[in-house]
Amino acid sequence: MIIMHRTAMDIKKSRGLSLIELLVSMVLGLTLATGVVQIYMGSNTTERDREARQRIQENGRFATNFLSQEVRMAGYLGCLSSIPGATVNSILDAPPATFQPQFGVQGWEATGTNPGVVNNSARNVAVVGTNTAEWTNGEAGHVIPTFNAVPNSDIIRIWNAVGSPGLVSTITEGAAPSIQAESDVGIAANDFLIISDCEQADFVQACAVAADAGPATTSTITLSGACTPGNVSPATISSVTSVANPAEVVRLQGTIFYVGKRGDVAANSSSMFRRQLSATGTAGAAEELIEGVESMQILYGINLDQDVRNTVDAYIPANLVTEFSKVISVRISLLMQSVEDGSVPAPQIYTFDGVTYDGQSGNGALPTDTRVRRVFSSTISLRNRALGT
Repeated sequence: MIIMHRTAMDIKKSRGLSLIELLVSMVLGLTLATGVVQIYMGSNTTERDREARQRIQENGRFATNFLSQEVRMAGYLGCLSSIPGATVNSILDAPPATFQPQFGVQGWEATGTNPGVVNNSARNVAVVGTNTAEWTNGEAGHVIPTFNAVPNSDIIRIWNAVGSPGLVSTITEGAAPSIQAESDVGIAANDFLIISDCEQADFVQACAVAADAGPATTSTITLSGACTPGNVSPATISSVTSVANPAEVVRLQGTIFYVGKRGDVAANSSSMFRRQLSATGTAGAAEELIEGVESMQILYGINLDQDVRNTVDAYIPANLVTEFSKVISVRISLLMQSVEDGSVPAPQIYTFDGVTYDGQSGNGALPTDTRVRRVFSSTISLRNRALGT
């Protein structure tokens, strides 16, 4: 009897959980796991949002600072800049039609993107050629180089002198003209140059550069037809130089800024690109500068009355600018977007170029993606023109 009693007690003590207790435990465990997963997902979403905004902030500030430095120098062409209404003597041998440094700054407006016009973002938008009617300019004679760019985004080209001017010791004309100039200004073969005595100026191309004998303080720059496009032969250089009144020479640079896509692939994120003047006078290879630039909209500050204070009277798009010589400032607005989709839980409302994109009546449509967007704007004064020189 004692043994039977102990066995019953042992069985009672070793009994497992009931079905109800097991179900309750499972519910509590699932509830706890669900809470942990929600906390993780919320933290992950917050982290993606924070990282996307930080990257946009960094890219946007870099883009505006970079453009400001470049645009500020637009129209600075060395001593030529100070010659009122200067006409330049070019000895270049049939340069490309797009070689137009005399304008200083050139802009092309994307059709249908004037301020206040609804221009919804599009996923995987394809690039188009600049030789189409997508981009227009209000002044006759401007020729845009042919390349692919994202539609609905403006294009700007800056012409300016780069580096420090060098003094010209001698100018030799003839079948193969040459000049002797300071070596430390960094002129190399195929560079395009401006020679000026501050009364007249010449566009030339350096086909060969050789250090002079003796102390290497000067170099002889040959302006022949041995490079492309090269110089005409014989050629007459209008600038003159003397010991008392030396001419100067400075390198010429032309840079195009636009929104494009890596490899021209529609599925890639849009970025800001540049193309610099090539050795043949055309627009050089595409260089990707800043990723996440969705759109660039540009307005040009015009001094309409040509007053002595040289102040801006109106900001207008490129298709309304009839004289780019009157442009004294440039206002650039960049719509930046996060590179990765899914940075935020739901499509975000944003305002750009005078339009709110929230899906409300009269406004633009709400974006179909879940990217973070932010607008960066900067107004840049052209130093050479705003000073009234």
